[in-house]
Amino acid sequence: MNCPICKFGEMKKGFTQVVLTRGNATVIFRNVPAQICDDCGEYYLDEETAQDIYNRAENCFSSGQEVAIIEYKQLIPA
Repeated sequence: MNCPICKFGEMKKGFTQVVLTRGNATVIFRNVPAQICDDCGEYYLDEETAQDIYNRAENCFSSGQEVAIIEYKQLIPA
């Protein structure tokens, strides 16, 4: 699949860093699985991963953390 942003690169499985900021707070997730363009570097998360990231970030923001760095590991259903 070609990248929808640059139209030249090919989307490939890989891992990326996701940074979310709200006000003065920042949450960084490392090693997040994603589809990454081999030309421009744009990344896309699947719906489940994106929702998990947003939920975890919301927990950090609502607990008052100003900076959090999280090594991403998907939760495996029991």
